[in-house]
Amino acid sequence: MNKNFFEVKNVDFSISNKTKVKNVSFSIENEGDVICLLGPSGIGKTTILRTIAGLEKIKKGTIELNGKILSSEKINLEPEDRNISLAFQDNSLFPHYTVEKNILLGSERNKEKNEKKISLKEIVDLLDIQRILNKYPHEISAGEAQRASLARSLITQPELLLLDEPLSNIDQSFKEEIQEKLKKILKILKITTIIVTHDSYEAFYLGSKCGIILNNELKQFDDPYNVYHLPNSIEVVNFLNRGTLIPAEVTSPKSLENKDLGTITGNFVKPFPIGSKVKLLVQPEDLHHDDKSNLKFDIIDRKFRGTNFIYTLKTPSNAIIPVFVHSHHIHQHEVDEKFGIKKPIHIDHIVCF
Repeated sequence: MNKNFFEVKNVDFSISNKTKVKNVSFSIENEGDVICLLGPSGIGKTTILRTIAGLEKIKKGTIELNGKILSSEKINLEPEDRNISLAFQDNSLFPHYTVEKNILLGSERNKEKNEKKISLKEIVDLLDIQRILNKYPHEISAGEAQRASLARSLITQPELLLLDEPLSNIDQSFKEEIQEKLKKILKILKITTIIVTHDSYEAFYLGSKCGIILNNELKQFDDPYNVYHLPNSIEVVNFLNRGTLIPAEVTSPKSLENKDLGTITGNFVKPFPIGSKVKLLVQPEDLHHDDKSNLKFDIIDRKFRGTNFIYTLKTPSNAIIPVFVHSHHIHQHEVDEKFGIKKPIHIDHIVCF
């Protein structure tokens, strides 16, 4: 049986004797894989990174990297002995060094540990920071400082890279480009990475696996597709905020009934006995627009997202349902108009709780 490249087993993550996240287990199967940890502010995501880096100790469980125990109840390797690089959200650049010198500090730290080299020029070009190399940290923006800190972490080429909200200070217009470059460089260098973020779109793009941390627990650790389409709890549904839960009754192994929508067919992710009262997850892409349908609801909001609209509908029983429509659809509707839902309604993966 092949061992995972990195593994956390039954660890309580604590800081100042306060447990932030309890009994956490997850793994990174292969060297070079990228995973993302998602959760609201203050939930303990940074504490997890600090503990993996060796800045906090554990009293329960084990943390292993490449077959070597880093932390356990009895073992705690010092941070400098872990070959792990941690980039904090606040960048932590040395104020009396130029940006270039700050980045090269990372290169000097790891100059004899890797056969696969990446040059300063390659890192600088990828992150587009040529013009700030000779400046000092106080002379650059927060976004530029974050990119400089990221460059310093990447150039160390560690066994494990830990990134705490690495793109939070970068302008939205530039963020997608940086995400693409970061994904590319991590793949080229085969750097195993854990990224902490509160941005689900960022996590779904960068991570091969995503962990959702809520209420002091790792609630779900899965492929991004499954986290989005097959959430395992109401808490995850509410955190992602990508759909709504409506009451329904299971009427057969492949159908259920809702007072407003009528019969809905599909494949249940988890089977329920016929007659069960459930909460059905309806995501924006589950329902389809049809002006000719006799199933119509009031529009109470409309959000334009460039490539699409999200219409928010209110049903007679006051359920609030979002519906996704491509922005090129012919008959756009205004708030207070009626919006038709295509029948029969079929949802490929029926998620109920």
